Amino acid sequence: MTANPSEPHIGLVVEGQGDAAAVPVLLRLWLRELGEYRDILGKPISCNGRDKALARRGLEGFVGAAAARPGCKAVLVVLDGEGDPVCQLGPRLLRRAKTVTPLHVCICLAEQKFEDWIYASAETLELGLQYDSNKQGSGSIVQALRPSTYAKPTWQPRLTARMDVKLAESRSISLTRLSVEFERLLGFIDS
Repeated sequence: MTANPSEPHIGLVVEGQGDAAAVPVLLRLWLRELGEYRDILGKPISCNGRDKALARRGLEGFVGAAAARPGCKAVLVVLDGEGDPVCQLGPRLLRRAKTVTPLHVCICLAEQKFEDWIYASAETLELGLQYDSNKQGSGSIVQALRPSTYAKPTWQPRLTARMDVKLAESRSISLTRLSVEFERLLGFIDS
């Protein structure tokens, strides 16, 4: 499921445990569409919360750890924007990440939360949801799952696997950005 640490791979830095399971699922959906079946994703490094990533020297440590793995060719960081202007936060985080590695680093932020990307494919999630651009993904998913509880480490990867990524991309600019950046990172694997 993940690349051998010494094999060429893209290092992953994610926000939390749910993302550590879900981000590789999402990336593999795109890899499958591209006909790429090699194990080229590194084991995700979880920041254990957005606040720890944003803390002074926080992101730098996580990116440095991912980049230090022997086969790492580039690093992809996926975090929630949580209402911060991602057009400002992303470049600021990228400048910080570049201080710890010469490798190519890409920062991809969900406008609000990862669940918004999942919800952008609402009709395919098998939860009886209809997409409404005025609703937040996390609230809609939590409500649709009742009486079950939404536990991120369980539900994020499960629902991500049900996504129609093309449909979701058509509804989410930040997911489209992630797709474009990820495809660009693939070029570093064979270089």
